[in-house]
Amino acid sequence: MTELAYMTLSDWGQNGLGMQPQSARIREWLGEVPYLFAAASAKGYNEVGSLDRRIVGYIAPRAADRRVGEIQQLRELIHDDSTIPTPITVLRPFEESDCDLLARLVREERLGRVFVLVEHERYPIRVWLDAMQAINLHTGTTAESIAPVLLEAARSIKGEDYNGLSSGNGKATIVQLVRALAEHGHPVDPELWTRAYLAVGGSFRHAASVSRLVTEMRQGTRHRVKDHYRPEIYDILLERAEGSELN
Repeated sequence: MTELAYMTLSDWGQNGLGMQPQSARIREWLGEVPYLFAAASAKGYNEVGSLDRRIVGYIAPRAADRRVGEIQQLRELIHDDSTIPTPITVLRPFEESDCDLLARLVREERLGRVFVLVEHERYPIRVWLDAMQAINLHTGTTAESIAPVLLEAARSIKGEDYNGLSSGNGKATIVQLVRALAEHGHPVDPELWTRAYLAVGGSFRHAASVSRLVTEMRQGTRHRVKDHYRPEIYDILLERAEGSELN
């Protein structure tokens, strides 16, 4: 199982005061050198004044202790059916293709230990990391675990995402399940629902639709959708969740 940790850029930098101590904390978690680094773009990494190069220089000051490549190069692990046990640091992933690739590699256990430097705490990659119970190295904590019944609801949503989630059956599934769980005390919280969807293997592209629809519902939008589930859907999901916990 892949070990995951992260830190946001602001927590790492702390207005210019935190780079050295926070980098030391990252090194301690990563373990022995050499370290691998994956940037979104080699061209961007090599530009004068590159932030990624600065980050790498703090985490691995000695050139002999680091190797730098691109995130998409990690796709070769899938083609070769291989793994990377060496600690790897992923630098500020943002593009959906990069985030989905990282999620797949973790899901397939092709990476041993991964640290992610997150550009901004609001970015979807941070939500995914919390969904995966990654350690926030700044606080030393992990996100609260997701209620099993919510994970079951998220699996139902994922089962409809092949045609998208912004309309049709996908939208109806989200709206009805959010309403059903809200009636039993589960919050209409876009981040929580997005985290649950990503936790069960949902894609970053469709996660945006989950977040948007739940946000609209929290703001009071009354979506008109066709009935997709029976009134007792909550009890059905709860029974599935209890069954999963027993297995």
